[in-house]
Amino acid sequence: MARHNYDEEKIKEKKKLIMEAAKKIFYEKGYENTSMNEIARKLKMAKGTLYLYFSSKKDLFFSLVYEGLKILENMIKNDIKSAKSGLDKILNMGRAYIKFYREYPDYYSFVIKYESEKADLDTNEPLVINSYEKSEEIYDILKLLILKGIDDGSIREDIDINKISMLLWLQTIGVVQQFELRKKLYENWDEKFPASEILDYYIHFMKKSLKK
Repeated sequence: MARHNYDEEKIKEKKKLIMEAAKKIFYEKGYENTSMNEIARKLKMAKGTLYLYFSSKKDLFFSLVYEGLKILENMIKNDIKSAKSGLDKILNMGRAYIKFYREYPDYYSFVIKYESEKADLDTNEPLVINSYEKSEEIYDILKLLILKGIDDGSIREDIDINKISMLLWLQTIGVVQQFELRKKLYENWDEKFPASEILDYYIHFMKKSLKK
């Protein structure tokens, strides 16, 4: 292995180690309550060493946001393969988002914090920009699937692709986020309809809304 390739691998390994430690602390304490000093202590590393790999706490956090978005994207791409129609692919995309929330609660918490904050389109921070771009790539999958569904006859033709894409995007993020924030409260509202079933019922609601 060439020397500079070896160095690149060592850098990747060190960054991965830092991200793994930061992921646990960010998830347990929250972004605002976590300091770079604390992450450095966890790693038994000088704080200055952290800054050799990440320029700031925000840079480190968004490296985890971006990693979470990549996991979500891969889950979506994998889960839509098995579906035939555009409608079924969209429903599987919704299921993939819910599965991401259930199976990766740490990465979900980072992504939803990112999704809940006002977008700074004038930022010059590469990892923030990368996260915006990755979100747009995932959103574009949704738009293409809606178009496919209209073409194959599984989705109504009387919808506006751009408007319904944005509405489904906002609905899915909002429904899952609200459920996570208030699920203990909702569990007391209706004994005949367990709150744990609401996310799966949301997919049924999507189907009824889009089906031709």
